[in-house]
Amino acid sequence: MSKSERTSLTLGMKPIVRTLASEEVVQRLQELIASRSMKRGERLPTERELSETLGVGRGAVREGVRYLAALDIVSIRQGSGTFVKETQRLALLDSASFGSEERRTRLRLATEARCAIDCSVVEAATRAGNPKMAPALLEHLEAADTEPSRTRLAHAIDLTFEQIIGDFCGNVYLAALQREAHGYFRATWEGAGLMPRPSDERSQQHWHIFDAIRFGDAVEARHRMEEHFRLQALAPIVN
Repeated sequence: MSKSERTSLTLGMKPIVRTLASEEVVQRLQELIASRSMKRGERLPTERELSETLGVGRGAVREGVRYLAALDIVSIRQGSGTFVKETQRLALLDSASFGSEERRTRLRLATEARCAIDCSVVEAATRAGNPKMAPALLEHLEAADTEPSRTRLAHAIDLTFEQIIGDFCGNVYLAALQREAHGYFRATWEGAGLMPRPSDERSQQHWHIFDAIRFGDAVEARHRMEEHFRLQALAPIVN
């Protein structure tokens, strides 16, 4: 193959952009907020502490913090420090996806589809009343609460919880639609570079849904599932 032929193969390829230190700071701080379940008003480590811990310059830390402040995830108080403004809610991990309305729209639509189906699934499953469902859900919830990586595995834990319910909904077609919706949601979520809400918050909502299922209250189970989606910032609720 000639040099010109080899060169033609690379036409249209874009160079790889090296990750900026400030972008790494943004990701690490978001992971900190999520993994520690930090609440609104809690103070983050100082600029100096972050610089020493992360091994980057204070300028990179400052730039990363300002970026998070632009997302309304943290607030900067002169003379006081940096504080959590919004507990980890669909926080952007990939700066390239920030401002991409197309990606946010795809995630919103995928979440809306998932909401419509999962709310119907939980109502149908509760009405079906399969006695094997509650033990299966209980086992999953207890395991999820003790999983040290539950923040990183967040959407997998959410989807598994809902899929277990789907397995007992008594309608193979509805369960199949759920699997399709989850597949689209997973792909869109990962493509948009978004983090879930804190693990403890999502776990509490799962337990509320479980209680409604356990008591056979289909209306309450659906209500709790709708609430679970309502608390996701990009998720419209389908009634």
